[in-house]
Amino acid sequence: MQTRYFALFFVFYIALVSSLAYLVPIAPHEAKIFFTSNDIVSQLMHIGNSYFYGTFGIRIFFIFASILSIGLFYIVAKDYLKNSHDAMNATTIFAFLPAIIIAGAVANISILILLFLLLYLIAHNRKWYPFELLSATALWYISDGSIIFFVALIFYSIMVREWRTLVIGILFISILYFQHRWIEVGGKPIGHLVETFGLYGTVFTPFLFLFFIFTIHSIWLREPKNIIGYISFTAFLISMLLSIRQRIIIVDFAPYMLIAIMPMLARYLTSLRVRLPQFQSRYKKGFWLSISFLFIGLFIIISTPITFYITNKSPYSFTNKIYKPYLLAKKLKKEKKQYYATKESKERYQLQFYNINPCK
Repeated sequence: MQTRYFALFFVFYIALVSSLAYLVPIAPHEAKIFFTSNDIVSQLMHIGNSYFYGTFGIRIFFIFASILSIGLFYIVAKDYLKNSHDAMNATTIFAFLPAIIIAGAVANISILILLFLLLYLIAHNRKWYPFELLSATALWYISDGSIIFFVALIFYSIMVREWRTLVIGILFISILYFQHRWIEVGGKPIGHLVETFGLYGTVFTPFLFLFFIFTIHSIWLREPKNIIGYISFTAFLISMLLSIRQRIIIVDFAPYMLIAIMPMLARYLTSLRVRLPQFQSRYKKGFWLSISFLFIGLFIIISTPITFYITNKSPYSFTNKIYKPYLLAKKLKKEKKQYYATKESKERYQLQFYNINPCK
């Protein structure tokens, strides 16, 4: 990819996530966090809302975090792939993943995890030890699920004999243990594994997720080990093991797996470039088939709010929980009603965000 096209793509990404943040009504999880939580996500939502009232305000810090994450991903990709053009291609694919677009447009912890994870990788690659420790501290502070990251650091450091990384991993796992902060384990084996595969299919798109599995399997068995491979493989393995018995929280795992776009592209380019042009056809077709699913996902994401504002109704069944409370709030305000009784707790918080209070 040429630099000027990459710059245009970056501008498009900024415009896209900013527009979505402004147009899409508050989601159920955002409303619940806004009114019931006091974590870092809730605090940033309230600060943003105090300056820019409305959905754009509560999401503004997460927009900035996503834009910064794209820039940081490019830096990490350039270190990993050793080629600026390949790094631009990897960054473009990464930014067009459905999970990255949505994470950049709504308030959520995953984009903050991704931001500090990328900062850690940059500091680790450049041996900036104080910044490495600061980034690890930030991950520990914002997420109980960071235990996945520190477990991966321990595995990696033992294999490559990197003792400072081992100390960081053991230190923060010990702190999380004494704070009783970890991923809850429990439940019964009732089919959550299939559900988890489906969720990852929407995070990556189906074909890219299949290639993700192939890539981490290949890295683990045959190729030189690196820290990105260890983090992605550990997150995936733990999520699969937990899914046998329980429904996992996808935001605890997805940020650590999404960085695998770098080894995935490296694997593809290696397979492509070692072959003569006449034998590259099926690899190129597979690549464009995978990219086509990214464009389909992008079209759905962009068309959803546009369709809603044209038709004034939720365009898809899976978006009802976002758009129906917004339409109900508009209707109640038109009828000059300030109170409404609902059995849905998250819908109650969504209505409350639009100044429709629950009945006492």
